[in-house]
Amino acid sequence: MASVKARSKRGALVLDSTAFYAGIPSTGISTYHTTPHVIREVSHNRVLKMAISALIESGKLIVTEPSHPLVDEVRLMASRSGDVIKLSDTDVSVVALGLQLKRDGYNVTIISDDYSIQNLVNFFELKFSPVMTRGISKTIRWFTYCSGCGKVFHKSDVTVCDVCGTKLKRKMRKRHS
Repeated sequence: MASVKARSKRGALVLDSTAFYAGIPSTGISTYHTTPHVIREVSHNRVLKMAISALIESGKLIVTEPSHPLVDEVRLMASRSGDVIKLSDTDVSVVALGLQLKRDGYNVTIISDDYSIQNLVNFFELKFSPVMTRGISKTIRWFTYCSGCGKVFHKSDVTVCDVCGTKLKRKMRKRHS
């Protein structure tokens, strides 16, 4: 009898909104996973809304709310990587669901064209697959700064400079050899 570790992991494809707009779940034969946030984001489109209902009824689409501790963990990592200012609640929920499925023993691939999601996914050692773009080629750590006065912000969830009121920007951290 094979040991638990010797068994191959089940695959899980987690869909971001871009996958729905590209028609991925309508053309594939796999079972897909997504979050209620993604469903709300794409359900304004009547055709997608009907297709999503059919996929859920057929068992081809599993909609799961990721656990709050994992959402918090993803936000913390996004803050450390500098991606937090570019990520929506929907984006965070997608990565958190991927992390949850990974911890449940799945081999996870997140389907998304969002570069900040792709970058963050790499910090959790998850895979990503872009839909209509080439995707990122390297993982980046960002820092947030004010282009007006030059102040560097260590809390990356701040979007406006508290000194001069300028909207903050991100810049790639230099790597030390």
